[in-house]
Amino acid sequence: MRVQLIQKNINQKDFVKYLKMAEDSGADFACLGELSTSGCRYNVKEVEDFESILEKLSQINIPVMVGFPHFRDNNLYNSYIYYESGAYQIYDKINLFEPMKESKIYKSGKEIKLFDTVIGKIGVLICYDLRFPELFKKLSDMGAKIIFVPAAFPRERIDDWKRLLVERAVENNIYICGINAVGDDGKNEFGGTTMAISPSGKIIAKADEINEKNVEVDL
Repeated sequence: MRVQLIQKNINQKDFVKYLKMAEDSGADFACLGELSTSGCRYNVKEVEDFESILEKLSQINIPVMVGFPHFRDNNLYNSYIYYESGAYQIYDKINLFEPMKESKIYKSGKEIKLFDTVIGKIGVLICYDLRFPELFKKLSDMGAKIIFVPAAFPRERIDDWKRLLVERAVENNIYICGINAVGDDGKNEFGGTTMAISPSGKIIAKADEINEKNVEVDL
């Protein structure tokens, strides 16, 4: 299964363009990072309607995963969706990052989720969740074969990103795929380094810290 991990600029809002490029290149499955439909925008008035997100995803003919701000039940969640042929599964970020004041805007998710996908059972954890090893252990125990970590991880802490992704792979003897952003949103510069890691901790595919890149890996 040819999976593309799409490292895009945080300021680029046309996420469908990136998914179509992955599909046209022959990918079987494509994944974007945290809040990839919007960038790190925290104004509820700027949040795209969920039905509009679904309509855009329906234009893609391969399974995809994207991060988006999800407004429902009068709350805003930092969410990640797996979408395939009209059906979808969603995870809401549990651990919000206080230095970016996420909790002032987003409501914390309450439970981890195991997605049933074309590449088997996978786990998803978002950005700051990476610092909570017990979440990875739970997903592994639930039967996840791969854990995806979409993120908007700042470049000033990118060494932590690299180290923690490898540690989580080795600790759980599982594949880990980290999908980060690049670019500067005026408040933070993001550090890219999207990569896939084997259960032994070997980095099997990797992007740099600056440029947009589709990282392709067979999973």
